[in-house]
Amino acid sequence: MGLKRKLSSIGSANAKTLTKNFSALAVLQAMRYLIPFIVLPYVTPIIGVTHFGEIAVAYAIALIFQTVVNFSFDFIGARDVARNREDMGKVSEIVSTILCARIVLYVIAFVLLGGIVLAVPKFREIWLLILISVATAFFSMHVSEWFFQGIEKMEHITIVNVISRVVYIVLIFTFIKEREDYLLYPIFNLLGFVMASMYSIVMMTRRYKCRLHIPPFSKILDSFKIGKDLFVNQVCMSLCINLPNILLGTISGSAAAGLYDAAGKLHNAGKHSIDVLNRTFFPFLSRQMDKHTGYRRINFFFSLLLAVLLFFLAPLLIRLLYSDEFLPAIPLLRILAVSVFFTGISSAYGVNYLLLIGREKLLRNITLTVTLLGVVLFVVLTYLYSTVGAAVAVVILNAAFALSYFTAARRCTVPEISEK
Repeated sequence: MGLKRKLSSIGSANAKTLTKNFSALAVLQAMRYLIPFIVLPYVTPIIGVTHFGEIAVAYAIALIFQTVVNFSFDFIGARDVARNREDMGKVSEIVSTILCARIVLYVIAFVLLGGIVLAVPKFREIWLLILISVATAFFSMHVSEWFFQGIEKMEHITIVNVISRVVYIVLIFTFIKEREDYLLYPIFNLLGFVMASMYSIVMMTRRYKCRLHIPPFSKILDSFKIGKDLFVNQVCMSLCINLPNILLGTISGSAAAGLYDAAGKLHNAGKHSIDVLNRTFFPFLSRQMDKHTGYRRINFFFSLLLAVLLFFLAPLLIRLLYSDEFLPAIPLLRILAVSVFFTGISSAYGVNYLLLIGREKLLRNITLTVTLLGVVLFVVLTYLYSTVGAAVAVVILNAAFALSYFTAARRCTVPEISEK
């Protein structure tokens, strides 16, 4: 069955909306991952593999921090906005509750992170990089892509991100000239997200008449209760993605973390390309779950294609993007490429299936169990085999997620789905 026929099975009107939003998300994601092709060949020879690794460790810490503060609201918010998008009063309540809940979590998480940074000598050495990265995480969350995803108007976010990224590129080529300028690299990234978050809030309040207010604290507590199962799932997934960089930075040094991150950026580009597809279909599937089979076929085809391309193009991509000191990242990228296909399977049967049929607790339990085993695997293999061990651990872990989600989904009968 061809891709066109798969899309036609969704329905012409729905296919048009999905295609429009997929195109907007694709442009957004392409912009995000086209930037490295422009910036990295210029930046990496200047700042070097060690500073590149330090930035990668700080960014990995900030991403785990961001996941905690997000508290699964990206998915819950997109789902609830999609289901209530005709009632702007209800949408305003959803948005206000999520924004206030995130501020509460941000304050708590920031205090806890400060204690961790003071307690770990390696983190103290890069405290300023961590602070910049955490500030970037704060503003990136307030871009509120989930809102525009829910109302299926992703073109707004695409426009502002393209503009902010262009400014980011200009600033890098203008001001980064020597190794001591490495702090400017994350600072300019922060400025881009500040611009995007301000535009997002203006669009929500002016264009779509979303009235922001401080909700009762009971509403904020209810939002935590609703999202707690998916929160555990998202924290576990964030640990699996970011723990290798943190472990490599502390066990093997910043240079090893830099090599792994060089391959990891391309690996994540492949995974996030799949995420574009998943996020496009998420609000649609939340309303029409009977179309999951067509989505699943598209997902599998796309995931396999990306995995094959990353594997065979690894030498070309590493040589194109980085200086010669990053060449040991080629075999790492080839190993990581295998996990891209497993990511497609995981997303099709995980968040875009088990969550949408109301099996949040099952999703949480699977993710928590596999992640706990994965953390042990990461520590052991990273300690024994450094970067190669970390990459192999990623493949094993993603395969375990894919198999577990698939097995669980197959056990959910059709009557069970319709009841949920």
